[in-house]
Amino acid sequence: MKKLYVLAAALIALVSFRAAAQFEYIFPGDGSINNFPHTNLILRNGALMNAASLTTDKVEITGSKSGSIPCSVILSTDGKTICIEPTHPFDYSETVTVHVKDGLQTLSGLSLSGTTFQFKVRRQMTVQELQSLNEYFSTHDEAGNLIDAAHQQATYITPPAAALRTETFDFVNIYTNNNAAPGEIFFHRIQGTTPITSIGKGYGIMEPNGDSVFFRSSSTDGENFHVNKSGYLTGLHLDENVDTGIFILDTGYNQIKMQYCKNGLSPSQHEQLFMPDGTKWFTIYDWQPGWDLTAYGGSSSATVNVSWIQELDANDNVIFQWRSDQHFQVTDACSDISLGTTTVDPWHVNAMFIDNDGKLVASFRNMDRIVKINPSNGNIIWHWGGVGSTYTDIVTLSDPDGGWSHSHNVQRIDNGHIMLFDNGNLHNPPVSKPKEYVLDETNLTATNVWYYTHPQVNGFNMFTKNQGSAFRLSNGNTFICYGLPNIQGLYNGTEVDANKNIVWEFRFKDSTEYSYRLYKQLWAPVGISDVKSSGNIKVFPNPGNGLIQLDMDAPLHGDAELTVTSLFGQRVYAEKGSYASLAHSTLDLSHLQKGFYLLTVKSGLSKLEQRILIQ
Repeated sequence: MKKLYVLAAALIALVSFRAAAQFEYIFPGDGSINNFPHTNLILRNGALMNAASLTTDKVEITGSKSGSIPCSVILSTDGKTICIEPTHPFDYSETVTVHVKDGLQTLSGLSLSGTTFQFKVRRQMTVQELQSLNEYFSTHDEAGNLIDAAHQQATYITPPAAALRTETFDFVNIYTNNNAAPGEIFFHRIQGTTPITSIGKGYGIMEPNGDSVFFRSSSTDGENFHVNKSGYLTGLHLDENVDTGIFILDTGYNQIKMQYCKNGLSPSQHEQLFMPDGTKWFTIYDWQPGWDLTAYGGSSSATVNVSWIQELDANDNVIFQWRSDQHFQVTDACSDISLGTTTVDPWHVNAMFIDNDGKLVASFRNMDRIVKINPSNGNIIWHWGGVGSTYTDIVTLSDPDGGWSHSHNVQRIDNGHIMLFDNGNLHNPPVSKPKEYVLDETNLTATNVWYYTHPQVNGFNMFTKNQGSAFRLSNGNTFICYGLPNIQGLYNGTEVDANKNIVWEFRFKDSTEYSYRLYKQLWAPVGISDVKSSGNIKVFPNPGNGLIQLDMDAPLHGDAELTVTSLFGQRVYAEKGSYASLAHSTLDLSHLQKGFYLLTVKSGLSKLEQRILIQ
């Protein structure tokens, strides 16, 4: 009889496994803890789903405290993800059981077996814990170091000599402007000596010569201000009394929307990806109380910063969530990240991008690690560790420092290589520099093929303890932001050519001001411009799939050149011919990545420009 019971239990487990296996992604995961009261449920099989089969009678949600909870069930705009929205929040500290019945159907007619999973809702943070967290924010930096510690104090040096130009923005000095790449500079002014104690001053756009394009004063808005992949301007909106969000501006600098995260989460300033198809990606910080870190010399009830990544579809439904605590240990933190305080930040996501293969690449500063994630199921594909990392799948080669340390702004550039800003906190001596790597994902190697070290300024190394960015521009130049330098008075932004010559450099006049990132992007807010004639250019369909028809009626003659450039100024298409042959022609740009581009036609002294969107 005992054997029969064992066999029956095994069969039940097998059936349950097969049912769950029909869903490549379930969130919250079975057995997961510390979930928010405001959370939706996500199911994804991977196939296109039949929306008519997604009925509420197929989902039962029961809370151990709140009882039966009604819900709505809808299909995401991706056609694959099932979004289940409870009608009211779960109770704190309760266990939730979700039973999905048989009968959900794919578009091909396959009927899916149901599944059952459970998760736990976090407890509410106490008043004392919240006070302790706020005190920590006001006294510690991102690495858990005391702000007023002697080794944390920024050193002031005399700023460089008189600027090349000072009569434009009254808060900017331009020191070099010699054959810089085309584009405008997007910046956010922050004043302070640490990220926590800094105060915003405003955000804007300037020409390389310092001419003002746009500026808006604000103590709360503008961090990470730039042209997002959607073609709209975005930046962080910070409000202590209301949810932190992302403002979206049109080309006339009018706010068209305030975008928020969902499920009780708020975006961090680090990365927000607004894609042309309407999906949005956010890096998020979640300070969770109640962690027992006594084994590492810490508190028995520490508050730990858990890094989240959240994706919303075009209708703002949550379709993907990923949590660092479900993939890493607190001991994965680098040696300079304290685990002995009451508040601990062991992972600290600070950058991400969607790779060419559709996978997600994310950087975690405080454990010197970059990982590639499959967004279909949340699994990590590989780990790439820096000099302070406790683990790596990828071997770093030919790097002058043996690797990178506490990096920011990792990205895939147009030549297929990886670029990042190496802050260099664990280098000896600490020096910050942009680096470019050839990443071989088959043989798991990363070969450093380019880096730039700024000359010393008044005998001091260019070292950025926090923040920073580096972008490769259309003409091969590299555009560098030095974030929050350890030395006040150093340059805030530098552009170097392929031979590492400085061709552009600037600094805020106030030596305590800095920018989290700097962007250099083509910005044509009018959309269409014609220098010498009243002619026009029409592109249709726009948006489209890349196969477009041109119709130009400008009274032009002679030779002409047509170019298509990305928002970062990278020329991705060029064609020369007579204006007559180009005026009514068809272009095949379907090979380009989805996003906004600038189409330009030049003939003599005349120029026509039009933004195009490839979806």
